[in-house]
Amino acid sequence: MSFWAYMLHCRGGTFYTGHTDDLEKRIAQHKSGIIPGFTSNRLPVELVWSQDFPTRHEALAAERQIKGWSRAKKLALIRGDWDAVSRHAKKKSGPSTSSGRTELEVSKGVIAAMRAAAAAAHPREACGILLGDLAHGRARITEAREAANVHPAPRTHFEIDPQALIHAHRAARAGGAPQVIGYFHSHPQGPAAPSATDRACAAGDNAVWAILAGEDVTFWKDGDAGFTALSFDVAGG
Repeated sequence: MSFWAYMLHCRGGTFYTGHTDDLEKRIAQHKSGIIPGFTSNRLPVELVWSQDFPTRHEALAAERQIKGWSRAKKLALIRGDWDAVSRHAKKKSGPSTSSGRTELEVSKGVIAAMRAAAAAAHPREACGILLGDLAHGRARITEAREAANVHPAPRTHFEIDPQALIHAHRAARAGGAPQVIGYFHSHPQGPAAPSATDRACAAGDNAVWAILAGEDVTFWKDGDAGFTALSFDVAGG
């Protein structure tokens, strides 16, 4: 069974975002005005974007994320222009902390490597290991090392090749190699935010997760209380 996130263009140039398990029926209901509220007061409406997801949680997460986007970013999504989606992000350097201090430094090369891995793996999920060092409580990521996705359903899930993790941890313990800071993976269908599947698989070990969707890249800390967004700076190199 599929679940859908969708966006409607309404009278007056406004947009409505929702989710459903029956896209054709829900759009017909909106167009007829039988769903009271926002869209019934702004007829006619037209479906301008939709995306299917394997779970309701992921469709709802996409709906909530898109609702917070600017009009320009929504228009870019409708066009399928992921470069513009990334440029129109509310905070290009990632979510800020209450203190205004960034918690993560990422090199341009890391961002480029993750995007290249995601593009090459599409429509499967790319995945890999984030390597770097920790200094004064702030992580510095210097390498994104792609690994094989060995999950039996790689279009909607990821599992990093265990042997790649063993090698990375062994090299770090031996000295002279960067530490394992966390992991990255892509969402070929969905926003750059932890999905229900991600939350279910998280270990709560304070690792850094990078999630990619198109050109969008976000970073998260997998803590005891779940995922929290990390602010980050992009450094040269």
